[in-house]
Amino acid sequence: MKKIIFIIALGVTVISCNNTGSKDKAAEKENVGSNAAVTSSPSDLYGKEWKLLELNGKTITLDTTFPKKPYILFDKEGSVSGTLGCNGFGGKVAFEAGNEIKMSQIVSTEMACPNLKVEQDFLDVLNNAKAFNVENNILSLTNAKKEVTAKLEATSR
Repeated sequence: MKKIIFIIALGVTVISCNNTGSKDKAAEKENVGSNAAVTSSPSDLYGKEWKLLELNGKTITLDTTFPKKPYILFDKEGSVSGTLGCNGFGGKVAFEAGNEIKMSQIVSTEMACPNLKVEQDFLDVLNNAKAFNVENNILSLTNAKKEVTAKLEATSR
């Protein structure tokens, strides 16, 4: 009789533990999407070349006058560099809590390039970036109005 009670108690305990775990996993899946911005950190940016995909809501299409696709590199020492497409750039980057980002002292080369509109728009986005989010290898930069101004895709260096 004691063995039967013990087996029943053991079975109830095992079933209870399994149900709690599945509820926790379901809750965890729900929270992943809602906390995606909170979980991004500056370390998500390092060691990758972030190639420009979209600028101010428009997909980037480059013509043959661009020797390279625009990209950004973030350095752990607090610098940012890359190319605007034709001209290179460099500057400083600082991160604060809540995924805040501030790029400053950005300077670029001044080569005579045929298509400077994309370059100037990209430079403006970098100078006005206030926050960032990394999700599925896509970096989104947002401005003070919380509008996504650029999307970039990570590639390994």
